[in-house]
Amino acid sequence: MTTRPELSTRPAAVEMTWADIAFVHWPVPVEIMRPLIPRELELDVHGGVAWVGLIPFEMRDCHFRGVPPLPGLGTFLECNVRTYVRHRGIPGVWFFSLDAESRFAVIGGRVVWGLNYRLASFTREQSTNSTRYAISRNRGDGSGRIDWTTGEAMPTPTPDSLEHFLVERYHLYSKRRGRLIRGRVSHPPWKLRSARIDSIDTGLVTAAGIAVEGEPIAFCSEGVRVSGFSPVDANLPQA
Repeated sequence: MTTRPELSTRPAAVEMTWADIAFVHWPVPVEIMRPLIPRELELDVHGGVAWVGLIPFEMRDCHFRGVPPLPGLGTFLECNVRTYVRHRGIPGVWFFSLDAESRFAVIGGRVVWGLNYRLASFTREQSTNSTRYAISRNRGDGSGRIDWTTGEAMPTPTPDSLEHFLVERYHLYSKRRGRLIRGRVSHPPWKLRSARIDSIDTGLVTAAGIAVEGEPIAFCSEGVRVSGFSPVDANLPQA
């Protein structure tokens, strides 16, 4: 079960909104996922399988503590490919890739967070209930597309549900200079809506070394306001 962490007395390093987001997931056998994540991490599974997610969204109104506003850093499109892990009992996210159209975000995410950020070009078309979203990496080594239709509001997920397992994640893990680090975010619980996938190209998932098949599980949200805290050594107590 994934629970929200206690509020920190440390100031947030960044305040942002994750907006107009879709959560698109497939089950993956443990024996396929296990070699793809660092040995220090445990796979976090639900229903006896691991999960890979393709998550397109808009990073909106992003403000870094102590950093003046920079062009293209406040609001930009992003898409990540991720799975779910634990370390010393703390559940979190492991990112295979994070594509963004902001060069500053890519540089900062790599240097500060040790994350595999990639610079990419995006197109997005939105109407009342539908979104068409396409990504193409600037180096030409990956692309993807997700078109979805937003459905009805969903009940608040129960703590033991798959929906809760996939979206209520408050830590991330990465490697920086060879050491495992842990970042933390704080935000209200997600308010989810059902989503129908109308068309999808899973090229970014394939680029991570994962083959998926069948209809994905999908839902979406208008978004949440998020506080992000500076990463720490993953072997330190939760903070």
